[in-house]
Amino acid sequence: MVCPKCGSSNVNVSSEQATSKTRQKKMGCLWGIGRWFLIVCTCGLWLLIGRRSGTGKTKYKNNTVAICQECGHKWKV
Repeated sequence: MVCPKCGSSNVNVSSEQATSKTRQKKMGCLWGIGRWFLIVCTCGLWLLIGRRSGTGKTKYKNNTVAICQECGHKWKV
C-alpha cells in the first residue's frame, strides 16, 4: 500500500472506533405499580432496597484506516 500524499510505502493499517450507540431498556409501568404497592404494604421499608436499573446494549462501529508513518496522513481503506 502506498501513501497518496507522499508516495511512501511505510504504511500502518489499523482499526479505530467510529461511533457507539447505547439503547437503554427501562422497566415497565407494571414494575413501578408493583414497587409502589410493596412500599405502601411494608410502610416504607421497601425503600431501603435499591431501585433496579434497566439493562442496556451498546453497539460499536469500527472503521479501517491506514496511517502513513512518514508524513502522518490518515485515510479510510
